[in-house]
Amino acid sequence: METLTFEVRGMSCGGCEQRVRDAVGALAGVAGVAPEHIGDEVEVTFDASRVGAVEIAAAIASLGFDVATP
Repeated sequence: METLTFEVRGMSCGGCEQRVRDAVGALAGVAGVAPEHIGDEVEVTFDASRVGAVEIAAAIASLGFDVATP
């Protein structure tokens, strides 16, 4: 398992965090998602043989947030 922290701009509340948690958590290979709108971060634990940082960032971006791939 690998853990990366993504910088995410545009999350403003717990609802935003839940949307990110749901979208990223639905990806195959993702074991944990910890969004934090106050810190503009999303920590993701995942199986790198099943999903990568680019796919995770794309899932976050599809919700309308600005995300930097670590």
